[in-house]
Amino acid sequence: MGRAVKTYRILVHDLTAPEPVVLNAELAGDSRAREFARERLASCADYAAVEVWRGAVRLCRLGADHLRAAA
Repeated sequence: MGRAVKTYRILVHDLTAPEPVVLNAELAGDSRAREFARERLASCADYAAVEVWRGAVRLCRLGADHLRAAA
């Protein structure tokens, strides 16, 4: 059997949009969801933050400061 995937809600806070963009993603696990958030945040200078939720639990919130720390 393959690995079970989990469903996540990802909120992308875009400086050019009045509301966060909401993405639903099925990913291999929490680590992959955090990695996805880092990749999404780095993909556009207009993204101020990315949040990852699994149900009612916020797993992480990454902001532009996370990109500077990784550089």
